[in-house]
Amino acid sequence: MLAAAARTVNAGAAHFTVWKQIGAAQGRSPARGRGTVRGMSSRPDASAERPARRRVGRPRANPTAGDLAPRDEILAAAARLFAEQGVGDVTMSEIAHRAGLRQASLYYWFRRKEEILAEIVEQVNRVPLDFVLKLEEEAGDPAVQLWRLIRFDVGALCAFPFDINEVHRLSRRAPEEFEVYWQERQALNDGVERLIARGVEAGAFRPVDPRLTALVVLSDDEGVQNWHRPLDGRRLAGRPDGDYPVAEIAEFVADMTLRGLLADPDDLGRVRAAATP
Repeated sequence: MLAAAARTVNAGAAHFTVWKQIGAAQGRSPARGRGTVRGMSSRPDASAERPARRRVGRPRANPTAGDLAPRDEILAAAARLFAEQGVGDVTMSEIAHRAGLRQASLYYWFRRKEEILAEIVEQVNRVPLDFVLKLEEEAGDPAVQLWRLIRFDVGALCAFPFDINEVHRLSRRAPEEFEVYWQERQALNDGVERLIARGVEAGAFRPVDPRLTALVVLSDDEGVQNWHRPLDGRRLAGRPDGDYPVAEIAEFVADMTLRGLLADPDDLGRVRAAATP
């Protein structure tokens, strides 16, 4: 869930490439495009400038066969380790070894693990945020657009390689490194709020509080990851004959959410048909 809109190609493209490689390495489908509550602070500008990145690095101790630049190789290696061991148990030494670098060379790029994690997880917000911005450009039926967004978001979260809640816990220890993450998280909330407000104004949705509804919608999406993502190789049982496909989960969540929001719940069939041509 969560063809993404107006992608922030400069910083986002490299991260999205890394994410797709992580997913492929773990046998998951790469997310095509993007939530605990995604930020309730004052609303900073999500387009705030990011620090310039150094383009060159030091030699590797164990050169890898990958075609990524050293910085992106570090991000990919760290993300795989985070997915395998959990973020809290991974050390900088392990990241350096997996990336084929001396530990001193790793510190040339990143001072601590939280910096690496923050850079990886920016995509969690950026990809769905791009999708929301594209929907705003299209200015279509808000009910159809919200259904598409929820399907997109759930699918992408199910593909995300590690626990988003662990990311949130670690962000409290490194607020500066995660500043952009929380800015873009707030911008995502704001975009979904605007979409819901447009549906309320058009009479398509019940007269709900758009901000609170946006927070709950995105939180529900994240909740799916909590039970779908394997923990120590295990997850809650699905059907007797196997797990639920991600596409089915994503569409079910979109249906359930829209059925509760639509002014006329009987309109869900039309919305679904329009959202899945």
